[in-house]
This record gives sequence, C-alpha cells and structure tokens, in this order.
Amino acid sequence: MALFPRRSTGIALPPRDAPFGSPEGVALYAQRCLEALQLRGWQFAYDRAVRRLGCCRPAQRRISLSRAFTLYYLPRDEALIERTLRHELAHALAWERRRSRGHGRVWQSYCAALGIPGERATSVCEDFAPASAPRKVRYLLCHRLTGEVFRSYTRAPRRSAAAWSRCYIPHRRAETLGFLELRAVPPEPPLDREPPSA
Repeated sequence: MALFPRRSTGIALPPRDAPFGSPEGVALYAQRCLEALQLRGWQFAYDRAVRRLGCCRPAQRRISLSRAFTLYYLPRDEALIERTLRHELAHALAWERRRSRGHGRVWQSYCAALGIPGERATSVCEDFAPASAPRKVRYLLCHRLTGEVFRSYTRAPRRSAAAWSRCYIPHRRAETLGFLELRAVPPEPPLDREPPSA
C-alpha cells in the first residue's frame, strides 16, 4: 500500500453488515477499522466532548468520538457517525504514514481514499449537547472600593491575591488596577420550612 495514496486509490475498510445498534457496536467497528488499516497500537475511545464530534490524538495513538454525539445520532443518522469515524481514521493515517497533522492536502488525500472525498474540517449538525443545569456562582471579581462586579466564577480561579492586585479591566485600567478583589459568594441560607400543623 502506498504511503501517499493517489486520488483513485481506495483503502478498504471492514464492511458493515448491520446497523451499529449501540455505542458498543460503534466501538467494535472502530477497533476493527484500526486493525484493518494496520494502525498498530492505536485505540478507540469515547470522550465527553459536547462541542465537537470526534478527535485524533497522535501522541496517545487514540481516536475518539463524543459519546453525547454518538448517543444522539445513533437513532437518527448512522451515516454521519461513520463519516466522522472515517474523518478521524484519516487523521491517524496521515500522522502514522506521513507525520502530517491538520486538515491539509495529506489528510484530504486519505479522506478521499477512505471514501469521503471533499471532507471538511468541521461538520454542521444539530445541537447534540445535553441540557445541563446552570452552575452556581461561587466567586465574584469586584472593585474593592465600589463593590462593582466585573466577572463571576463557578470555581476559584488559580490566582493569588497578589496576582489580582496586578490585574485590571481592559479599557478601565486607571480605575481598576490595584483595586480588583475576589470575593466568595456566601451560601444561600436554607429555606425556612413551616412547622407541621398539629
């Protein structure tokens, strides 16, 4: 097999005789593809991403799909899942055979060889991100004298008090340099419950 396939050259992947059916079915097929492409040492995994479909990490020799994306699209569009898998396999081949990253000419050539010519760097799809409850604000970045709030945080930023003293708000340097202070939001008091009636 040529290291850099011509446009007319195809790379055969294992046939799919049945629908994926489940995330486990996708994972089994992905691992079969890695073996068929002789990507030794590479593994497939699911990740927790909700803003991208898939990922290829050459340093870890791993390709992954978003679990949320896979669960959302399994009953809707298995072809999109398979196309995304081929997209990530093309990245793995481009790295393993040509040490090429990104979505350039080498990657595009492997996409065409894997049956997805004209593949783009990103895909437009429905929002598959699961709805999540808003996080509680725990810290506020305030002006030490006026109490004006500039930012809120759900967890403590990794800055010391001394570091905050050197920070300022853009376009308001004169009035905020040396006056920024991180304050913890006091916990909400428990709701008072009426005593049970006799």
